[in-house]
Amino acid sequence: MAQLRWLGHAATQIQIGGKNILIDPMIKDNPLSPVKLDYFKNSVDLIIVTHDHYDHLGDTIELLKINPKAKLYATYDLEAYLADTYKIPWENIIPANVGGYVEFNGVKLALTKAVHSSTHSDPTGAIVSSEGITIYHAGDTGLFEDMKIIGEIFKPDYALLPIGGRFTMDPYQASIAVEYIKPKKGVIPIHYNTWDLIKVNVNEFVTLVKSKGYNPIVLEPGQSIQL
Repeated sequence: MAQLRWLGHAATQIQIGGKNILIDPMIKDNPLSPVKLDYFKNSVDLIIVTHDHYDHLGDTIELLKINPKAKLYATYDLEAYLADTYKIPWENIIPANVGGYVEFNGVKLALTKAVHSSTHSDPTGAIVSSEGITIYHAGDTGLFEDMKIIGEIFKPDYALLPIGGRFTMDPYQASIAVEYIKPKKGVIPIHYNTWDLIKVNVNEFVTLVKSKGYNPIVLEPGQSIQL
Protein backbone atom coordinates (compact mmCIF):
# COMPACT_ATOMS: atom_id res chain seq x y z
CA MET A 1 0.00 0.00 0.00
CA ALA A 2 1.27 3.48 -0.88
CA GLN A 3 2.56 5.55 2.00
CA LEU A 4 3.74 9.13 2.56
CA ARG A 5 6.01 10.20 5.41
CA TRP A 6 6.89 13.78 6.28
CA LEU A 7 10.49 14.16 7.48
CA GLY A 8 10.21 17.78 8.55
CA HIS A 9 10.61 20.99 6.54
CA ALA A 10 10.02 20.03 2.86
CA ALA A 11 11.66 16.59 3.06
CA THR A 12 9.18 13.90 2.12
CA GLN A 13 9.37 10.14 1.65
CA ILE A 14 6.87 8.47 -0.66
CA GLN A 15 6.64 4.70 -1.04
CA ILE A 16 4.51 3.99 -4.07
CA GLY A 17 4.55 1.64 -7.05
CA GLY A 18 7.19 -0.46 -5.34
CA LYS A 19 9.59 2.51 -5.25
CA ASN A 20 11.11 4.43 -2.35
CA ILE A 21 11.16 8.11 -3.30
CA LEU A 22 12.64 11.10 -1.48
CA ILE A 23 11.70 14.70 -2.29
CA ASP A 24 13.94 17.59 -1.19
CA PRO A 25 15.89 15.40 1.22
CA MET A 26 17.44 17.74 3.77
CA ILE A 27 18.25 15.31 6.59
CA LYS A 28 21.51 16.23 8.35
CA ASP A 29 20.76 19.95 8.74
CA ASN A 30 17.07 19.42 9.37
CA PRO A 31 16.37 19.94 13.09
CA LEU A 32 13.02 18.18 12.68
CA SER A 33 14.26 15.07 10.89
CA PRO A 34 13.40 11.87 12.79
CA VAL A 35 16.10 9.86 11.00
CA LYS A 36 19.82 10.00 10.21
CA LEU A 37 21.23 9.78 6.72
CA ASP A 38 22.34 6.15 7.08
CA TYR A 39 18.69 5.19 7.50
CA PHE A 40 18.38 5.48 3.70
CA LYS A 41 21.50 3.54 2.72
CA ASN A 42 20.83 1.18 -0.21
CA SER A 43 17.09 1.76 0.04
CA VAL A 44 16.29 4.76 -2.17
CA ASP A 45 15.15 4.38 -5.79
CA LEU A 46 14.59 8.01 -6.72
CA ILE A 47 15.46 11.49 -5.44
CA ILE A 48 13.43 14.48 -6.61
CA VAL A 49 14.85 17.97 -6.10
CA THR A 50 12.57 20.96 -6.64
CA HIS A 51 15.38 23.54 -6.57
CA ASP A 52 18.93 24.00 -5.35
CA HIS A 53 18.53 26.00 -2.14
CA TYR A 54 20.41 24.13 0.57
CA ASP A 55 17.27 23.25 2.53
CA HIS A 56 15.87 21.42 -0.53
CA LEU A 57 18.92 20.06 -2.33
CA GLY A 58 19.89 18.95 1.16
CA ASP A 59 21.79 15.66 1.23
CA THR A 60 21.05 14.65 -2.35
CA ILE A 61 24.69 14.14 -3.30
CA GLU A 62 25.53 11.98 -0.30
CA LEU A 63 22.31 10.00 -0.72
CA LEU A 64 23.21 9.25 -4.32
CA LYS A 65 26.61 8.01 -3.14
CA ILE A 66 25.11 5.62 -0.57
CA ASN A 67 22.41 4.57 -3.07
CA PRO A 68 24.43 3.99 -6.25
CA LYS A 69 21.42 2.70 -8.20
CA ALA A 70 19.16 5.64 -7.30
CA LYS A 71 18.02 8.08 -9.98
CA LEU A 72 17.92 11.87 -9.79
CA TYR A 73 14.88 13.75 -11.10
CA ALA A 74 15.00 17.55 -11.41
CA THR A 75 15.20 20.16 -14.14
CA TYR A 76 17.83 19.34 -16.73
CA ASP A 77 19.84 22.49 -15.90
CA LEU A 78 20.07 21.51 -12.25
CA GLU A 79 20.88 17.91 -13.14
CA ALA A 80 23.65 19.04 -15.47
CA TYR A 81 25.13 21.33 -12.81
CA LEU A 82 25.10 18.55 -10.20
CA ALA A 83 26.49 16.00 -12.64
CA ASP A 84 29.37 18.25 -13.64
CA THR A 85 30.12 19.52 -10.14
CA TYR A 86 29.76 16.28 -8.18
CA LYS A 87 30.48 13.72 -10.92
CA ILE A 88 27.09 12.09 -10.80
CA PRO A 89 26.93 9.45 -13.57
CA TRP A 90 24.59 10.47 -16.35
CA GLU A 91 22.97 7.04 -16.26
CA ASN A 92 21.66 8.00 -12.81
CA ILE A 93 19.85 11.04 -14.18
CA ILE A 94 16.32 11.29 -15.59
CA PRO A 95 16.38 14.28 -17.99
CA ALA A 96 13.33 16.51 -17.50
CA ASN A 97 11.84 19.96 -17.27
CA VAL A 98 8.43 21.46 -16.56
CA GLY A 99 5.98 19.63 -18.80
CA GLY A 100 4.31 16.26 -19.20
CA TYR A 101 4.73 12.96 -17.43
CA VAL A 102 7.95 10.95 -17.46
CA GLU A 103 7.69 7.22 -16.79
CA PHE A 104 9.97 5.73 -14.13
CA ASN A 105 9.44 1.97 -13.71
CA GLY A 106 5.71 2.21 -13.19
CA VAL A 107 5.71 5.61 -11.47
CA LYS A 108 4.75 8.71 -13.45
CA LEU A 109 6.67 11.91 -12.68
CA ALA A 110 6.22 15.51 -13.75
CA LEU A 111 7.65 18.90 -12.83
CA THR A 112 5.47 21.98 -12.42
CA LYS A 113 5.95 25.70 -12.27
CA ALA A 114 6.80 27.30 -8.90
CA VAL A 115 7.22 30.99 -8.04
CA HIS A 116 10.44 31.27 -6.07
CA SER A 117 14.18 31.80 -6.69
CA SER A 118 17.00 29.39 -7.44
CA THR A 119 20.64 29.61 -8.53
CA HIS A 120 21.21 26.98 -11.19
CA SER A 121 17.71 26.37 -12.53
CA ASP A 122 14.13 27.55 -12.33
CA PRO A 123 12.36 26.27 -9.19
CA THR A 124 9.66 23.66 -9.60
CA GLY A 125 7.05 21.60 -7.90
CA ALA A 126 6.77 17.85 -8.49
CA ILE A 127 4.05 15.35 -9.33
CA VAL A 128 4.29 11.67 -8.38
CA SER A 129 1.59 9.32 -9.65
CA SER A 130 1.14 5.56 -9.32
CA GLU A 131 -1.34 2.97 -8.01
CA GLY A 132 -4.16 5.34 -8.98
CA ILE A 133 -2.85 8.01 -6.60
CA THR A 134 -1.42 11.40 -7.56
CA ILE A 135 0.62 13.57 -5.20
CA TYR A 136 1.62 17.19 -5.78
CA HIS A 137 4.62 18.53 -3.83
CA ALA A 138 4.69 22.28 -4.47
CA GLY A 139 8.32 22.81 -3.44
CA ASP A 140 8.98 26.40 -2.38
CA THR A 141 6.49 28.76 -3.94
CA GLY A 142 4.39 31.82 -3.55
CA LEU A 143 0.76 31.80 -4.57
CA PHE A 144 0.15 31.94 -8.32
CA GLU A 145 -3.02 31.57 -10.34
CA ASP A 146 -1.58 28.89 -12.63
CA MET A 147 -2.01 26.49 -9.72
CA LYS A 148 -5.51 26.15 -11.16
CA ILE A 149 -3.94 24.60 -14.27
CA ILE A 150 -1.87 22.21 -12.14
CA GLY A 151 -5.08 21.11 -10.46
CA GLU A 152 -6.97 20.74 -13.72
CA ILE A 153 -4.25 18.78 -15.53
CA PHE A 154 -2.90 16.51 -12.80
CA LYS A 155 -5.96 16.27 -10.52
CA PRO A 156 -3.94 15.50 -7.37
CA ASP A 157 -5.36 13.41 -4.60
CA TYR A 158 -2.91 14.94 -2.13
CA ALA A 159 -1.06 18.25 -2.12
CA LEU A 160 1.90 19.25 0.03
CA LEU A 161 2.03 23.03 0.35
CA PRO A 162 4.53 25.34 2.08
CA ILE A 163 2.90 27.62 4.67
CA GLY A 164 5.83 29.22 6.51
CA GLY A 165 5.50 32.70 5.00
CA ARG A 166 8.46 35.01 4.39
CA PHE A 167 10.02 32.70 1.73
CA THR A 168 6.82 30.97 0.57
CA MET A 169 3.07 31.18 0.99
CA ASP A 170 1.69 31.81 4.45
CA PRO A 171 -1.31 29.89 5.85
CA TYR A 172 -3.85 32.25 4.30
CA GLN A 173 -2.26 32.22 0.85
CA ALA A 174 -1.82 28.45 1.00
CA SER A 175 -5.52 28.06 1.76
CA ILE A 176 -6.28 29.93 -1.47
CA ALA A 177 -3.87 27.58 -3.27
CA VAL A 178 -5.95 24.68 -1.97
CA GLU A 179 -9.00 26.16 -3.71
CA TYR A 180 -7.00 26.44 -6.93
CA ILE A 181 -5.56 22.90 -6.80
CA LYS A 182 -8.60 21.11 -5.36
CA PRO A 183 -6.82 18.08 -3.82
CA LYS A 184 -9.37 15.29 -3.61
CA LYS A 185 -8.22 13.52 -0.44
CA GLY A 186 -6.09 15.90 1.59
CA VAL A 187 -3.61 18.73 1.87
CA ILE A 188 -0.46 18.51 3.99
CA PRO A 189 1.31 21.67 5.25
CA ILE A 190 5.11 21.68 4.93
CA HIS A 191 8.02 24.14 5.17
CA TYR A 192 7.02 25.70 8.50
CA ASN A 193 8.31 25.83 12.10
CA THR A 194 11.71 24.46 11.14
CA TRP A 195 13.28 27.71 12.33
CA ASP A 196 11.92 30.88 13.93
CA LEU A 197 11.94 32.72 10.59
CA ILE A 198 9.16 30.47 9.31
CA LYS A 199 7.26 29.94 12.55
CA VAL A 200 3.50 29.98 12.07
CA ASN A 201 0.38 28.65 13.76
CA VAL A 202 -0.59 25.62 11.70
CA ASN A 203 -4.07 25.67 13.24
CA GLU A 204 -4.77 28.82 11.23
CA PHE A 205 -4.17 26.82 8.06
CA VAL A 206 -6.33 23.95 9.32
CA THR A 207 -9.25 26.26 10.09
CA LEU A 208 -9.06 28.03 6.73
CA VAL A 209 -8.80 24.79 4.73
CA LYS A 210 -11.72 23.20 6.57
CA SER A 211 -13.82 26.32 5.97
CA LYS A 212 -13.30 25.86 2.24
CA GLY A 213 -14.45 22.23 2.34
CA TYR A 214 -11.07 20.49 2.02
CA ASN A 215 -9.25 18.04 4.26
CA PRO A 216 -6.13 19.31 6.07
CA ILE A 217 -3.72 16.61 7.23
CA VAL A 218 -1.18 17.87 9.77
CA LEU A 219 1.72 15.46 10.26
CA GLU A 220 4.36 15.45 12.95
CA PRO A 221 7.93 14.98 11.66
CA GLY A 222 8.36 11.26 11.04
CA GLN A 223 4.63 10.58 10.89
CA SER A 224 3.23 8.59 7.96
CA ILE A 225 -0.15 8.24 6.31
CA GLN A 226 -1.50 5.50 4.07
CA LEU A 227 -2.49 6.92 0.70
